[in-house]
Amino acid sequence: MAILTDAAGNVFLEFITIEEDRIGTVPLDAPLTHALIAVKCRGTYLLLFNKWRSCWELPGGVIEPGETPRQCVLRELQEETNQAVGEVEFKGLMKLRLQPGYHGPLRVEYGALFAGQLEHLEEFIENEEANAIVLWDGCSEIGRIAEIDKKLLEFA
Repeated sequence: MAILTDAAGNVFLEFITIEEDRIGTVPLDAPLTHALIAVKCRGTYLLLFNKWRSCWELPGGVIEPGETPRQCVLRELQEETNQAVGEVEFKGLMKLRLQPGYHGPLRVEYGALFAGQLEHLEEFIENEEANAIVLWDGCSEIGRIAEIDKKLLEFA
């Protein structure tokens, strides 16, 4: 049974808790394509406003060739939010069934979820993907939040 289906029909199918060093050894029935990070700062979560999707979401993105999920998430956090975290904890793999879109046709894929702690918030620099960041308390009204990303905070 699915964990969550969002308004666009994307389905969060499963969350798999494994050790990070086992990522390459666990047989997956779909590719591991991306990594996301749930960053806490002063008891709140760091979200970015994605210009293309017009919603708040977790930092992260597509794993580039030769890059580990951990390297991906640290690079994406810096590129999208201008933030860097010291310690990063791998939380597990999320299995998703995604509707056709920018990254391809209807498909099933995995993503890696990490968690981190931010001690100091750096100044945000607008970029090609994000035009704002916010520290969200988990309940205040800030506008549309990506439903699956919001659910992922429970696993972080």
